[in-house]
Amino acid sequence: MAGVLSESTREGELWERLDDKRIRCFACGHRCPIFEGQPGVCKVRFNSGGKLQVLGICRGSSRRPIEKKPFFHVRPGAVALSFGMLGCDLHCGYCQNW
Repeated sequence: MAGVLSESTREGELWERLDDKRIRCFACGHRCPIFEGQPGVCKVRFNSGGKLQVLGICRGSSRRPIEKKPFFHVRPGAVALSFGMLGCDLHCGYCQNW
């Protein structure tokens, strides 16, 4: 399965190089330092060849009234798009599901 999923990767944008062995991912609040060949906490972003690679697979999405979201006050009456990616660990403090 890992081989099939690895074909659906792309280079990430939210990262920096820490040294010749590690990069830091900024895609969530965990700010994972990721060693070569290892994944971050989410198991979706990983270090491959000194670059952040991301599995670009959306597991589910939905359109909901914004009043169901924690940021309902931003645009009352609007529609919010929610989506979930593979590997979500539900541990980010800002996540509505944590």
